[in-house]
Amino acid sequence: MKNIILWLAKVILIILAVFIGLIAMDYFFSPDWLTDSVAFCILALSFFVYVLMSTIKAKHSPKATKRQRVDFEIDDLNLPEEKHTKKPLKILKPVLAIVLIFLIMILGFNIFGNRDIEDIPQNVIEFGEKYPEASDYVKNFNKYKDEDFDMDVSKEMSERNIPLFIQWDKRWGYKDYGGNYVGVAGCGPTCVAMVACGLEQDAAINPYVVSQYAAQQGFYTYGQGTSWDIMTTGARHYGLEVSSGSVSVDYILNNLTSSTPLICSMAPGDFTKTGHFIVLTSITDDGQIIVNDPNSPKNSKKHWDVDILVSQMKSVWKYTYNY
Repeated sequence: MKNIILWLAKVILIILAVFIGLIAMDYFFSPDWLTDSVAFCILALSFFVYVLMSTIKAKHSPKATKRQRVDFEIDDLNLPEEKHTKKPLKILKPVLAIVLIFLIMILGFNIFGNRDIEDIPQNVIEFGEKYPEASDYVKNFNKYKDEDFDMDVSKEMSERNIPLFIQWDKRWGYKDYGGNYVGVAGCGPTCVAMVACGLEQDAAINPYVVSQYAAQQGFYTYGQGTSWDIMTTGARHYGLEVSSGSVSVDYILNNLTSSTPLICSMAPGDFTKTGHFIVLTSITDDGQIIVNDPNSPKNSKKHWDVDILVSQMKSVWKYTYNY
């Protein structure tokens, strides 16, 4: 029993040392790669490495070798086999260790995952609950809310004709938008930014810039959302020509091109639980629609059937830019 207590004490010290190191690293350096999953893997790996090394050391220790020689000598003498009174203790050691490591990891995740959560605005928490893809945005709220990031969008511009901007991107997602946050309520300005930036090839147009303009013009009302005026008056402010379209399959297929993107207001469905704006950027060779969803990288990777989109569509606007 004494050996088990000493072994458990070593396990506790090692796991606590790793755990404290992770907390210190997160507190002082806040690396982006240090997520809950990574912390879990590091703790688990530390435990298994220690168990493996302990096992190897025990098998090759002088005591173990001597014990094996004694066992062989006893077998040669054909003496009655003793009861293995220590077997339950050998089983107890790994069981206790496994229980201990899981208790420590659960405690760790509660600290990592819930630290300072009481300081996160309720509307941000609710947004993350509705849209799991934005979970990192919510988790990192206190870490990034006062940071000023470089808003260079040249990478996005090089990847798509109409660049994909995500409203809760840390570069602008924590910025104020009419008393709310761009990450939570900025789908409208983000869509206008995608279209204007893409058609004009102007890297100075990004979701933060458009959201500030929209808020100043009174296009956003907290609790109600962004006015459709941003799709017309707001777009013209950035030099775009805009016209309202009809919500129909024929209109989408006859008007959507890479140089004439469409912004759509969407009802609850595949894209939103309340209301939302998305950009239709082009049509594939097999008639599928390519979508830039400012709230979902996953939706933006899919190709969509036009009938599905139209069935959830409330309004649509067509954009062009005269060079």
